[in-house]
Amino acid sequence: MGIFKSLFGKKETSSKPSPEEKIEVTASGNTIKIGDIGSITFGSSVVGQSTGSSETDFYVYEWYIKETGEVFYVGKGRGDRYKEYHERAYEAEKIRERFETDVHFVAKDLTEEQALELETNEMTRILNETNYCLANRITPYFTKRESGYCKSSSTPSLQFETAPILYAEEVDEHYFGIQGRPFDAVVYQNLSNIVFIDKGVSKEEIDIVYGGDYRKYYNETVALLEANGNKIMKSRYAKSITAWIYPCEDLVTNNDIAEQSAMDKIGRRIPSYHLIDVWKLLKTEYGDVDIPEEQPVEIHPINTRCPLSQIKNLHDWDAGFDAGFKYWEKGDAERKAGNIEKAIELFDKARYNGYFAPALYTSYAMAYRKLKDLDNEIAILDEAIERYQGEERDSSQNIIDCKKQKAKAIEKLKKQRK
Repeated sequence: MGIFKSLFGKKETSSKPSPEEKIEVTASGNTIKIGDIGSITFGSSVVGQSTGSSETDFYVYEWYIKETGEVFYVGKGRGDRYKEYHERAYEAEKIRERFETDVHFVAKDLTEEQALELETNEMTRILNETNYCLANRITPYFTKRESGYCKSSSTPSLQFETAPILYAEEVDEHYFGIQGRPFDAVVYQNLSNIVFIDKGVSKEEIDIVYGGDYRKYYNETVALLEANGNKIMKSRYAKSITAWIYPCEDLVTNNDIAEQSAMDKIGRRIPSYHLIDVWKLLKTEYGDVDIPEEQPVEIHPINTRCPLSQIKNLHDWDAGFDAGFKYWEKGDAERKAGNIEKAIELFDKARYNGYFAPALYTSYAMAYRKLKDLDNEIAILDEAIERYQGEERDSSQNIIDCKKQKAKAIEKLKKQRK
């Protein structure tokens, strides 16, 4: 949910701002001016976490590169914290290894609260007033620039039916010269045994790259692959795998790690293709393909679940999570322990209290599958699809996953009834 929507909700008034009214962000980054209407100032909470200490010997420090003076990390601490190894600041530690660095103290002899506030203010200053690339994982809200973990500035913008690149983060490009690169050019012979990489597709990619209809491209690609005898596999590192197909962009460093894992496990590099490029090649080679319609099957689920219309917190996701998550968590533990009936009872309670998440329906389906209750497995997957289709945010991947599992359950059910 966007910050404006979360703060203000739906605007009920019928008055509209004039076209001349402009939205401006002040230099501090936390005040937004809306034409002549007025301004809104946001207070940014501190970045770090308090330990509850009452000591007054805290300090705020900065690591910087001696040759250039560039600050790459801001922190707060006591004692020798400034020179200790920071396990959670992995990129900052890599910078310390590569460059000759030193430390500068912004202020000493502070309370913890003072140190937290100063640490936050110093990050804000750096991101608003300098071009330094910070390697801090968490940075303040309402700054002009993000931390170094955003996409590098050389990353091209997304375009319709154009594969994005394997992109580099700003910190990797700035300090280590790592560049993003295109996905591999698709070679048809390498599509014989493929695996789809299970990564979520962002709403921006769905809207721009897929024109708002990711499922169309995915379904057509799968249909064209299967119609021409290509196999869709499950394991990324299967010995017979010939290509990885990404539905979305990814970090070039993630891909490098996967490629090295492939070399270690199966002794060869696996090409990485983007779904759009595969779709284009298959459409060029084979044209349109009929996507088989889902064949209806008669099911007779028997359960005690209440209708969707009667569950609590149906339109309040946060309240539903708070009230129902604990039941799902206990239920999944029971499922893993083999107590399937007990698990389903707890899933029903989670659902009744308004818990709605992919994990719930995945757990439901696995539980019914364990019982070989295909009727209820299909029914619960149908419900999941119905709910995902009614969401404001794009749930294409969740729908695709549910439909794939439902198709498997239907085939098993048909075989049972022969």
